[in-house]
Amino acid sequence: MKLKDKKIEICVYQYTTDSIGNRVKALVPVTTVWAYFRQLSGQEVYTGISTKTNETVLFQISHRADIKTTHVIRYKGVLYDITRVDVFEGYKTDLMLYCKTQQ
Repeated sequence: MKLKDKKIEICVYQYTTDSIGNRVKALVPVTTVWAYFRQLSGQEVYTGISTKTNETVLFQISHRADIKTTHVIRYKGVLYDITRVDVFEGYKTDLMLYCKTQQ
């Protein structure tokens, strides 16, 4: 068993209407959970003036039935898109969330 000692926030994008009637896309927190975190790979991409980092990471959390690839994880101020949810061989103990940093 891996130590789940990192606190992450699971969020989802929702559309709301502002005071003048425009649709606004907002990131809304769903829950905060403890997770095991591991960086799988990283790559720096040089684009013109700036440098972007593409990271692939793994979060392992306790089993939840409501996690989908439409959710976003916020960890240490960085947003990660969930690319795959692995149900850990069908056992309802843990979920492995494979993620990439948002661009």
